[in-house]
Amino acid sequence: MKTIDINDHFTELDRSVLAGDHAYVDYFSYLRFALNTLLSSFDTIHLDSSLELKAVKSFSQKFLNSIEALKLKYGYEEDNPMLVDVTESSFPNFLEFKRLQSDIANQEAEFDKLPSQDSLKQSILDHLVRKHSDPKPLLKQMSRSNYFIRLKWSSLFTEFTPGTLELLNEHTDDARTRTYFYSWASYDSVTNKPFIYTMIFDNKAFSKRENTDVDKDPGFIETIKKATHNSAPLKVIASDIDNTYENVMPKVLKRMEIGPIYGKYAFDKNDFSVLLKKKFQDDDFIFTYNTEIVFSTGESRSKSFLSKGELRQIFYVDESNKECMEKMVSDYHTYMITSHNVAQYLNDMQPEILKKLSAPAYLYTKPRNLNM
Repeated sequence: MKTIDINDHFTELDRSVLAGDHAYVDYFSYLRFALNTLLSSFDTIHLDSSLELKAVKSFSQKFLNSIEALKLKYGYEEDNPMLVDVTESSFPNFLEFKRLQSDIANQEAEFDKLPSQDSLKQSILDHLVRKHSDPKPLLKQMSRSNYFIRLKWSSLFTEFTPGTLELLNEHTDDARTRTYFYSWASYDSVTNKPFIYTMIFDNKAFSKRENTDVDKDPGFIETIKKATHNSAPLKVIASDIDNTYENVMPKVLKRMEIGPIYGKYAFDKNDFSVLLKKKFQDDDFIFTYNTEIVFSTGESRSKSFLSKGELRQIFYVDESNKECMEKMVSDYHTYMITSHNVAQYLNDMQPEILKKLSAPAYLYTKPRNLNM
């Protein structure tokens, strides 16, 4: 049987190498500015709870931290440059986050192979004094050393990033039921974009399982990871979690999709990409993100020939809304970050685009230089 290589489903544009002496310096500055603007925009949109807002901001900051870490990793790397998706997201290719996770696991061993930072600093200084040129091999080692120092599980966004489990309330009926809030995030291998998840669910104490409390069950996070390893329809993910645990009943599942960023690093045929290249400057971009929601409207008992069956959640899909029906969700919201110039153009020429947004477009102020 032929082994499937994950590289096989990426196109050349999905894993592009940027050209030019300062290409990656410019790229990382571009991403840093866009992601900092994203963080600022969250204060202007409506989220259901302070816990949700806290989770969204935390994972977005971790994503920015990972981008900063990758900047260190590839700052002086010329032989194996970072892969960038210039079709679906303008973000690094999924493989970079898979490698990041591997680097975290091997952090200490890799760091020990490098000279000490004091030794590197002295060697760099000696080279500058004697040769009056940049000691690129030494700078590469220093950058790599700083990269491994920065790698910490608690502060980075990886292929799968677990969040926090918060107890919302507890009550006793025929069995003790706890209501939890849980958050997590993943980097999608198909679209090369980060996704942030939040879930409110009931956890009943009675069960055939040995571990009935999810806060004591080591398999809970692994189940969440398997259910959200890709960007499947949200109703499918909620049903998978519901079916896996008889004592876990998802009530509300939300997913925030970050990106794409249409602009300088988007080479697809999307209308936004085409518009920006025709009429605007390199520092103009359109950064979109959206939230999908699926919620339970009740329970039904599954049919079974030999038993009374198990209770399963009934997840609502708004069939009166075409987009909700196609995405298999209860509700859907879309948001935009862009420059004043682009927003003014859309308002004058294509106002229907802005009217479809769930909140007014968040306008950023252009920096004098994105390389700052």
